[in-house]
Amino acid sequence: MNALQMLMVCVLLGTGEDGQTNGNVEQMLTGPRWEVAPEVSYYRYTEPGTMKIDGLLYGVAASYTRYRPHGLFRVDGKFAVGRVDYGGSLTDGTPYTMEGDSDFLLNLRLLWGQPWPVEAWDNLFYAGAGYRGLNDYAGQDPAGYDRQSNYFYLPLGLKTYHELAGHWQIGLGGEFDLLLLGVQISGVDNGVVNIQWPGYGARASVELRHRAKSADLAIAPFVQYWWIEESNTSDGWYEPRNNTIQYGLSVIWRF
Repeated sequence: MNALQMLMVCVLLGTGEDGQTNGNVEQMLTGPRWEVAPEVSYYRYTEPGTMKIDGLLYGVAASYTRYRPHGLFRVDGKFAVGRVDYGGSLTDGTPYTMEGDSDFLLNLRLLWGQPWPVEAWDNLFYAGAGYRGLNDYAGQDPAGYDRQSNYFYLPLGLKTYHELAGHWQIGLGGEFDLLLLGVQISGVDNGVVNIQWPGYGARASVELRHRAKSADLAIAPFVQYWWIEESNTSDGWYEPRNNTIQYGLSVIWRF
């Protein structure tokens, strides 16, 4: 990085308290960084008045961030697996439950971000494109069937950080996810495809991080919510209006 680029970074991001440069300046001067974050979460999918699916998911997230004086680019992905239980009814209204179905959750995103510091807070606005895929394998049950939910969405978010004493840092995150297209594939009658729209998601997180020159470590509780409108009807089948909540804890290693 030449002197002019370094000057642009410093002018753009400013300094922290007592004239110390903030964490994002250091990141932009030291190049790209990786993050790996194992996590555990509770997941609940609900079709109000009809059924619910819930259970624990265990997963790992990973990301690559490239810093530039004009902003940053980030690629991140998350994969989680777990066993979930179903509570609902058969088509004739008879109450029915299933236990121990396998769920697989995948989330992929490409993001662009712009730092915007305000006094002692180091803010980052970001936007991009995302894909969320959830596979629910209930086909092993005589009354069940496999389901695949695909969400293509636009994430818009803000992260803000504040430097604490002793190389500690606290971060707050908020995100709004606009559903562009939902595609539900249900393994009944050789597969039924339903289109879901409109819908939206929201995410909030708190992060407590200990910063170091070579690697950082943080703990971050989070909550994610999705609301999806009733789908179209295909071959007599449709997806009811539904919502999903997921909350858990990540341990983030950044290097």
